[in-house]
Amino acid sequence: MDLNSLSPFPEWEDEKYDDDEGEEWKSILKNEKAKKLYNQWVQVFLLVESLCDNLQTETGENKEGIDLSPSEDYLEHLKEMMLADAALIPPKISGAEAGDLYVLRMENAAIIRKAANDVYMQCSGFSMMGVANADELNAVRREIEIFRTYFIEWVASFEKDEYEDEWGLF
Repeated sequence: MDLNSLSPFPEWEDEKYDDDEGEEWKSILKNEKAKKLYNQWVQVFLLVESLCDNLQTETGENKEGIDLSPSEDYLEHLKEMMLADAALIPPKISGAEAGDLYVLRMENAAIIRKAANDVYMQCSGFSMMGVANADELNAVRREIEIFRTYFIEWVASFEKDEYEDEWGLF
């Protein structure tokens, strides 16, 4: 079974991001990094979906006899936050590549970094509450670490252009 068929995101289309006439080789290198990053996050998203589908609502008591079970409403809220953060990333990667402006790419990169970190930290929250399987949490974290290494390569490929950031951030 092709895992990409389970993804709610479209497959990466290199042709959408080719725009350097006469310097196609630059587009190819840029697209390879972006495609690798995008496809890695699609894998993370599928794991996050599975993790959220398998959360336990009743965890019982800890050693001190304190009930650690979150309410179903609270757990549902946490799942929605995690899925929203995870779903934000593929469109931001596409948006960064489609615009091909340094400021836009950096802005999207900052949003991607925050969302990916939030997903990673939400794994810790689920672990502390005891509502998730440790193997699933570790799988999500491992895949995010791989994504992070691809992200670093991708951001390093950004070329500063002549456009100024009106806010002075980038």
